[in-house]
Amino acid sequence: DFKAGMKLEARDPRNSNSVCIATVMGMMGTRLRLRLDGSDNTNDFWRLVDSLDIQPIGTCERNGDMLQPPLGFRMNA
Repeated sequence: DFKAGMKLEARDPRNSNSVCIATVMGMMGTRLRLRLDGSDNTNDFWRLVDSLDIQPIGTCERNGDMLQPPLGFRMNA
């Protein structure tokens, strides 16, 4: 079950090669409003709960993949 504030891994909608940490900001039926950590609400996006673009935290590590910062992220900006 998903709930607001939950963390997960999500494919960056602006860069489909990149998987980032995201936070569930809200829900509407079977849709999740997600925000990539490090971005603001102007980049929130929606995914269905069964989307292949989202996965539990730790999936990248188990598969030997790397998490990436969201497109346009600047550390300490």
